[in-house]
Amino acid sequence: MKYTSSTAQLSYQPGTTPSPENYTTSFNLKNKLTLLAFGIAILQFLLRLGCINNYGFHQDELLYMSLSEHLDWGYRETPPFIAFIGRVANVLIGDSIASMRLIPSICAGAIVYFTGRITIKLGGGYFAVILACLGIAFSSAFLASGALFIPQVFDQLCWILTAYLVICYIQTAKNKYLLLLGAIIGIGLLVKYTIILYAIGLLIGVLFSVPQIKLLKNSYFWISVVLALLIFSPHLFWQYQHGLAALEHYKELKATQLTYLSRGDFLLQQIAANGTGLVLWTVGIWAIYKRHYLKKYLFLVVSFLFVMVVMLILNGKPYYAFGAFPPLFAAGAVFYERYLDASKVWIKGILVAGLLLPNLMLSIIVMPYLPIQTTARVFGWMYKNLDMHFPLKWEDQKIHNMNQNYADMIGWEELAFKTSQFYRSLSPEERRNTVVFTDNYGVAGAIDYYQHKYPLPQIVSLRSSYSLWAPPDFRFKNMIYINEGMGIPFKDLMTITKQGRIKDPYARIHGMDIYLIKGVNLNFSNWYSAKWKAQR
Repeated sequence: MKYTSSTAQLSYQPGTTPSPENYTTSFNLKNKLTLLAFGIAILQFLLRLGCINNYGFHQDELLYMSLSEHLDWGYRETPPFIAFIGRVANVLIGDSIASMRLIPSICAGAIVYFTGRITIKLGGGYFAVILACLGIAFSSAFLASGALFIPQVFDQLCWILTAYLVICYIQTAKNKYLLLLGAIIGIGLLVKYTIILYAIGLLIGVLFSVPQIKLLKNSYFWISVVLALLIFSPHLFWQYQHGLAALEHYKELKATQLTYLSRGDFLLQQIAANGTGLVLWTVGIWAIYKRHYLKKYLFLVVSFLFVMVVMLILNGKPYYAFGAFPPLFAAGAVFYERYLDASKVWIKGILVAGLLLPNLMLSIIVMPYLPIQTTARVFGWMYKNLDMHFPLKWEDQKIHNMNQNYADMIGWEELAFKTSQFYRSLSPEERRNTVVFTDNYGVAGAIDYYQHKYPLPQIVSLRSSYSLWAPPDFRFKNMIYINEGMGIPFKDLMTITKQGRIKDPYARIHGMDIYLIKGVNLNFSNWYSAKWKAQR
């Protein structure tokens, strides 16, 4: 089939100079296509606004908000970017649920927008941009990751910007794109370390699939590498100062979570996570390999496969690899546009509807639109009737009554309120000598956050980055202890009274007990001191 669409004018032809008339036509078309991608990004943003304030804070959001109150070049569980963004959001728009989720929602829209820009770069026109952008905008994977104040959406944005800049460089050979690439990868490393896998995959792909690009001989390439390292270096120095805390965190993560992940489930979720987008990215892989007009972008497939293989070897979480998908959506959309070029409009309409409508229906479940009880019934029905177990399977590999992501958003204010009730029941003298102690970072984050709403004592924890801010000695007479189990030597403490329990059946912390301990003695102080030194 001969392709005659005007979008062909967008392709860069080395060694040729377009006439002023053709250049103007191409420029105007490109602007219209860019505006179309922006419009679809806005649609996704509006969809997010409808539920941005629903349920409550996720326990990870509470942690990252606490990090933003202790700005540094690193933390035990994450590089510093998320804390910096948290501080910016807090200063500019406040720390409400909607405020903290606004910037992630904007970045999720940017992912949609740059998917459109990549589609245009690959030669796509109106239909291709519509397919690719709608596919990403209403994909379950990208709707979920952009709905919370967590690093994933910023990580995915850095991945797609990396792919976009590599494509720009391949098409133009302009060194400015290499410099921008170095800056984005450096920033990406301050978001999550996983971007290094995608960067290595792209480099391998370019070296072996674009032979005319003598990348390793280009001094600007090495300058961009140095630039990335310079941006990342303060965090590297922080890691050195703290005994490579990231490795310790990875060991803990591997022992408590990654070791239980199934490689089969990882692959299944890669297939299912984007919903109907499956018909785009799988076709995109095939089209890049088989179609001459996309073959020079084989590095996009190489990087995707490289990431998948490494993630399988390391037992990575499924969402770690989501950032590699958008360029494949773009390639698949370009193929469909060319293949259906002479087809009637209604055929294209069926494809768009088939891509969009199922994902729109899923979006009501993927994002917290429905009441929590209704959401639980929907997931239960999917488990019983469709044998879809992974939405209800938690990191402990057990089936629960609620999706883990939503369970992590329930119960934290109840916890803070009940803790405050117990605290207020103490005499003024007892309050001055009371702290909250926990080994759960979600609990620590909740007590930290809700101190502005309820009277609460100081939070002390030796879990994750909270150990960096914990006092070296435990000099408090009374302790409100909140945890899943009695994991510290309580037997010699003077008075232990169970004061309450979290009752919300859908909360991750359902059944968690709150204890009031009076007369904390030397035995606990010695235990605490030893644990504090071990954490340092």
